[in-house]
Amino acid sequence: MIIVGDLHGGYPEMLSRIQKLGLENTTFIQVGDWGLGFQPVDHDKKALAQVDKFLQKTQNHLYIIRGNHDNKWFWDHRDQLHLKNVHLIQDYEVRTIEQHKILFIGGGISIDRTSRILNKNYWADETVVYNEPLLKAACANGIDMVISHIAPREVWPHTYNPLVLHFIAKELTAGNDLSAELKNERLLMSQVYQHVCAAGCRMWYYGHYHESHVEEKEGIVFRCVSIQEMYDTNS
Repeated sequence: MIIVGDLHGGYPEMLSRIQKLGLENTTFIQVGDWGLGFQPVDHDKKALAQVDKFLQKTQNHLYIIRGNHDNKWFWDHRDQLHLKNVHLIQDYEVRTIEQHKILFIGGGISIDRTSRILNKNYWADETVVYNEPLLKAACANGIDMVISHIAPREVWPHTYNPLVLHFIAKELTAGNDLSAELKNERLLMSQVYQHVCAAGCRMWYYGHYHESHVEEKEGIVFRCVSIQEMYDTNS
């Protein structure tokens, strides 16, 4: 199983690496910010179809959650795309992959949202949605692994980098408290953390922060995969 970091449209490089390495019968899980929605819908549909065809030839499968740089429309209409080896995974969906029960939760806040255009390259429904009934149902039979776009507050990153601070200050001038919103979304994921911890989770992979980092918390190994990173869980 290979965990793929944020791509932001850079999927051709990922496909090139898969081809160069001769990877077959492999599961790839991408942690959001694929970049769906930044070009016309028909172009994205065609691109997904091409990726799907590529994966079928090598019997590889790709699972993708939504990030904050993705249009949720594609996940809501996934059945209309008729993809076979590309799987757009809904929030709170659980899949058993390579004998692991995996919980998927996408979404996050774009710190640069004021610089983007609503419904063109920014979507108001990008955020994490906390749904306790779905979460409890997902955890009822145990969870081995979580794949999310953002992380709970208990783990890295614990501070804002200069870029985040820049956009926090920019939004304050417009009367928006981005800092409070960012703290709240991490708190929502902390509630997820408490449930999956009780459900036996041992691994949690996430992206969004564009750096590689690993740490252990209460028996769960948290790993942030960097932008365009491909991390082999068997390494």
